[in-house]
Amino acid sequence: MVEPSSLAPARAQFTALRGRVRASLWIEALGLSGLLLVAFAVPTLLTDRGLRLEWGFRAALLGTFVFAVGRLLVRRLLRPLATRLDDTELALAVERQAPDIRQALISSLQFEQSLAGPARGDSTALMAAVVADVQQRLRAIPFARAIDAVRVRKHLGALFVSLAFFAVWAGVDAGSLGTWAARNLLLRNVDWPRYTSLAFAAVDGEAVRLPQGDGLTVRIAVSGPVPDQVFLNYRFRGGEQGTEPMSRTGEREFTLTIDTVLADAVLRADGGDALPVELRVTVVERPRLADLQVRVQYPDYMERDPEDVPPTEGELRLPRGAKLSFAGKSQKPIDEAFLLFGDRKWPLTRGADGSSFTGGFAPDTSGLLTVDVIDVDKLGAGAPPKLVLRVGEDRPPTVDFRLRGIGNLIAAHARIPGDLKVKDDFGIRAIDVSMRAVVDAPADSKPADSKSEGAAATPPPPAPFVTAQASYTNELPRSALRYESPATVDLMQWNPSLDETSPQNGVRPGMLLSLRFGAKDNFGPGEPHQGHGELLTFRVVTREKLLAELQRRQVEQREELRRILDEEQTALGDLREILNPNAAGDKASAVRARLKAMARQQQTLGRRTAFVGELYQRILWEYENNRLVEPNKVRQIEAAIPQPLAAVAKESFPATARLVEAFSGTGDEATKADAVTGYAEIVRRLTAVLAEMKQAESLAALLEDLRSVIKIEDSVLQEVERRKQAEEQNTFGPGKSKDKSK
Repeated sequence: MVEPSSLAPARAQFTALRGRVRASLWIEALGLSGLLLVAFAVPTLLTDRGLRLEWGFRAALLGTFVFAVGRLLVRRLLRPLATRLDDTELALAVERQAPDIRQALISSLQFEQSLAGPARGDSTALMAAVVADVQQRLRAIPFARAIDAVRVRKHLGALFVSLAFFAVWAGVDAGSLGTWAARNLLLRNVDWPRYTSLAFAAVDGEAVRLPQGDGLTVRIAVSGPVPDQVFLNYRFRGGEQGTEPMSRTGEREFTLTIDTVLADAVLRADGGDALPVELRVTVVERPRLADLQVRVQYPDYMERDPEDVPPTEGELRLPRGAKLSFAGKSQKPIDEAFLLFGDRKWPLTRGADGSSFTGGFAPDTSGLLTVDVIDVDKLGAGAPPKLVLRVGEDRPPTVDFRLRGIGNLIAAHARIPGDLKVKDDFGIRAIDVSMRAVVDAPADSKPADSKSEGAAATPPPPAPFVTAQASYTNELPRSALRYESPATVDLMQWNPSLDETSPQNGVRPGMLLSLRFGAKDNFGPGEPHQGHGELLTFRVVTREKLLAELQRRQVEQREELRRILDEEQTALGDLREILNPNAAGDKASAVRARLKAMARQQQTLGRRTAFVGELYQRILWEYENNRLVEPNKVRQIEAAIPQPLAAVAKESFPATARLVEAFSGTGDEATKADAVTGYAEIVRRLTAVLAEMKQAESLAALLEDLRSVIKIEDSVLQEVERRKQAEEQNTFGPGKSKDKSK
């Protein structure tokens, strides 16, 4: 008895054969369907291309084709695939193609089934022998012949022919193939090409993106016969629409310009027998650069921290070797960002978000720098930021020193204060001050050793400036572009002796002192630039002469204040006696005019009083800075004279002027009384200040007398010491003294 699975290889062959049968059925169905499609395409192409069939006719033809193809698929594919092919039928098909097998294959299949059942007597051994014999002959059985290979190849060839037909058609005229398929297979109402065809020139696709507010020039290119006129129909999103004739601008081109496009629009061009062509115009914003940051990184030799350029800056001065870095963002995605400088272009790095950018470069020449981007619509910025770069054009620092509280006449031990202002393009490195002291000799004096009266005098070379020391209230920041500070030069640094005429002193009465401030900038890498301020010249005089000059100026200001007081007293008397304008009758207008003149006079007197106070304050500062009066005493005098004068000028005079003005308009006696009281108060305060001025002048004279006494005492002591030394030399011999002899 054999195993039931002894014919398993044969059954595997039958399974594979069933697969090939199904493939053959598909090939046959597809091959025949392809031939039907070719048969449908050729007549419908010729008919539809020439007659431009309406949709109904094309639908009927397509329905006929679909019916034929469906019937073919049912008969040649679906029904055969639905038929069940068991191993017995396949075995009969194989034996029909191989007669030499003599029904051994189908017999072995039947015997194998019998052997798998109950025993059947002596025939079991015979059946097993047949099965075993077929099992040994399986490799020699031609299973593949069961399928008609010629028929399969024929239908496969038909499929290839169909595909080749459409491939050649697509290669020769893909447009007609697409139009035929759209009209006859998809039943779309597309039209066959006309004799004349229109197309929007210089436009990629059926839409264009335009910056808002820009003009649009529409150009229509014509293929085939050129029509006499082409019309452009437009419809804007807001509802505005119309038709405009286009101008012929070339042999095969028509043009129309729309000056300003503010909203989306649909444009449609018609002409000749051509199909209308449409163009959709989408209005987009140009990219706007926001938060643009420009940072300057200075060369190392300048020792300056990087600086951000203000957004409003239009011109930027840079030293050679400086680098610029940029960071910014667009309100819409960008494709690229770049810098334009002259005829060169530097790309910037686009950020990961697609709208930001960073980068930089080092300019080597002056020129116009533009920061620009190109967005996803291939548009540049509407107003790209621009900077004018000035590279390497450095100027020396500008130095301005304004004197404060000192005049042209100074004492030998004076302090010279002032306000210092220094500015530079690229930073201040150092500030210095230099001086020169020369004897004040007349310009027409002749040298003492002139050999003849007519000999030409050779002027001596000018004395060189020497470095001086100054004290500054504010410290100079590193690489500052602007520096302001009170500064003071003390002559004590050259005059160690308190005796102003001592030869040890470098600055003595009778000399001209020249002083100038200077500054060096931070430009390099070569020598920095040196800038100097205005040359200040002072005449050094004795204390006595300077005191006399200051006392004279004090007297001048006192006399000016006396005149102001006299005018104020006169105005007070006039104010008391003037009529009320409401009761003046015919003279009312004259009275009012007089009152207004008195109000203006009061304002003028206030300004004069303020000026007297300012001049007197300067005199006091000169006393202090020339070390003629102690600072605490100067503060006392300031509180008694300049400050009260400033208060009267700022408060009392304007207040009384307003009262007089009000009285001229209203005639209110209470207002007049207040004005009279204000005038009297001004007279009282000015009188008190005048008394203080007289006392201050007496104090200055007293100080001068005291200095004269001290000076006489010093000279007497020096004379006594000189005589004592002379007597000792006469007694003990030249060059010896009493102490030495011991």
